[in-house]
Amino acid sequence: MYNIVMHRYISPKDSLRIEKAVNFLVLKYSESGRNPKPVVLHSLRVGIYLLELGYDMDTIIVAILHDLIEDSDVKISDIKNEFGDNVAMWIDAVSFKPEIDDPTEQYKEMFTRTFAGGKIPVMVKAADLYANSFYYKLVSNHQKQKILIEKMFYFLEKANLFSSEPVIIELRDRYQEEKNRFTCLYNKK
Repeated sequence: MYNIVMHRYISPKDSLRIEKAVNFLVLKYSESGRNPKPVVLHSLRVGIYLLELGYDMDTIIVAILHDLIEDSDVKISDIKNEFGDNVAMWIDAVSFKPEIDDPTEQYKEMFTRTFAGGKIPVMVKAADLYANSFYYKLVSNHQKQKILIEKMFYFLEKANLFSSEPVIIELRDRYQEEKNRFTCLYNKK
């Protein structure tokens, strides 16, 4: 995940769409971003990862913009004005609802909307979970690692319809790696 090299041809039209999304992400996050995690780099990694796996341009654009609603003052209407109804709908599907206080209920409700939104939000959320598994491994936060493993399990339980998708296959493998590593690290007595 962290050593991605671009091998896929991107048309000039698609390159402009990606550049527009990247510019929007950087501008809006620099204006009102509020997450200590490296959101811009994370979002770019998720987008490039899906690009390299061969996903379509709408999926890539949603991946690049997927954290803006949660981590900045950007509204769904801002996304809609810049990128259209579908992109806004898919980003809304992968974004937490802040009015839900309980973190477990928050991600379960969001995953329900993700799967109701169809293939694009499911692929973006799978890639997001995959990328986050590397980040939380690096920061060595036991509680966040445990929660992420629980999220991955819950998500993968719902992903049977998409089980042959490359990102789901890689997420399943990553889940097993992290579950085994976590068990070895934290369950020794």
